[in-house]
Amino acid sequence: MNKIAIMTLLLLGASQTFSQNASDVLRYSYLQPGGTARYVGAGGAFGALGAEFGAISQNPAGLALYRANELTLTPSLHFSKTEANLEGGTPYSDDKSKFGFDNIGLVFNTNPGGEHWKAFNFGIGYNRQADYNRTLYYEGDASGTIMNGFFSEAKTGDLDAFGSELASSANAIYEDVDGNLTYDFAGNGNAMVHRSHAVTTFGRMNEMAIAFAGNYDEKLMVGATVGIPFVNYRIEGEYIESDPAESVDYFDKLTYTEYLRSSGVGVNLKLGVIYKVSQALRLGAAFHTPTAMSLTDAYSNTFSYDYTDGNGSTVGEIQNSPDGTFDYKLRTPWRASASAAFVVKKFGFLSADVEWVDYAANRYNFTADVASQDNQQYEREVNTDIQRSYQQAMNVRLGGELALDEFRLRGGFNLMGKPEEGATGFNTGISAGAGVRGKSFFLDLGWRRGQGNGAVQAYTDAPVASTKVVTNDFLLTVGFKF
Repeated sequence: MNKIAIMTLLLLGASQTFSQNASDVLRYSYLQPGGTARYVGAGGAFGALGAEFGAISQNPAGLALYRANELTLTPSLHFSKTEANLEGGTPYSDDKSKFGFDNIGLVFNTNPGGEHWKAFNFGIGYNRQADYNRTLYYEGDASGTIMNGFFSEAKTGDLDAFGSELASSANAIYEDVDGNLTYDFAGNGNAMVHRSHAVTTFGRMNEMAIAFAGNYDEKLMVGATVGIPFVNYRIEGEYIESDPAESVDYFDKLTYTEYLRSSGVGVNLKLGVIYKVSQALRLGAAFHTPTAMSLTDAYSNTFSYDYTDGNGSTVGEIQNSPDGTFDYKLRTPWRASASAAFVVKKFGFLSADVEWVDYAANRYNFTADVASQDNQQYEREVNTDIQRSYQQAMNVRLGGELALDEFRLRGGFNLMGKPEEGATGFNTGISAGAGVRGKSFFLDLGWRRGQGNGAVQAYTDAPVASTKVVTNDFLLTVGFKF
């Protein structure tokens, strides 16, 4: 249910002057919100309930339902298992784990003493919005080579320092006896070669939430949250081709690596309302503005090439690219949600949230800092690709809680609409939790399991490896009321 579970296009071999592509926008817009253990355990379905810090990043009106000051701390353990399989190859499975904090929250409750306004509350803290920690590996035999792209680029005479120039420096692209530019795969670009691809990704997106909310006559709750997401993402990839069957004259092995780090900050506004139709029935609605993000990519590549010719075998030296940086902007889509909850006092609740988001509305801005024609042209190309590649989707969150005196049992179910154009069905997730609630202290445990299928490519037009990702999150919230 995370970005890599849907589609990961790692464009090794593409020009790294522009390391952004259409698939990257899902990293910042296809979210799996975290928060407290209670929030996660009940499926995140708190849009009409409130009094839950994780919900401040979904429907801030729920902040108005707090009756006391509150502090929450939520450490977590994240486990991911990724299975990758190149068609005709052997499936490989890799595991990765990460400790972190999904939530830190502080709420201040005030009673203005007015006739109608029963409370004005303020909240500040952060909730996790996405987790990028994954590792995958696959290998097998398939036709084609990354060298085709490097050679096509070299023929234009405009060598890229992060791709074709590295291949040229490693003697993978050279002049023949007639002085013509060539490479070992000339006339044999679809040769069957062995390949392997190892990718590890790191990082998270955490959102600082600064929220205000008011309670009018215990019937209408209104609220607003200023969200400030902080992004820290890193990818390290190694792609290897070899020719044990000697299908290609001279060629023995090549290794191409990618390093990319993306970091940045954004801002958005969330507005929400909750209306108590009765003591048992509550309805909620929320609107999230697009997130305006400023991002910086730092990247580098290496390349080495081994070959055998009339002079014998040559183990090529590693060629290093320069260190590249690129600053750019991204605007994520609007979001709108509707929610309903049925509350049975002293016994618990059942709730449901439905969220709409148009993933095709993601937009890059590559010209904000450098208004060059190259940047402008690539911006148009990628944004057009986004419009063609993605679609509107619905996300559904269902949850419930059973109260047994001071004990609580929770469960939840998520349906995440697939953002790819033409895709049907949902990626799914289940959750569960338990807790103990006292007058001034509470302790909650939460667990969530998500899964999804996708694909990964080592470079443009490369053979596609299918992927299946399963994630498990375990959360512990310690809370104090004062």
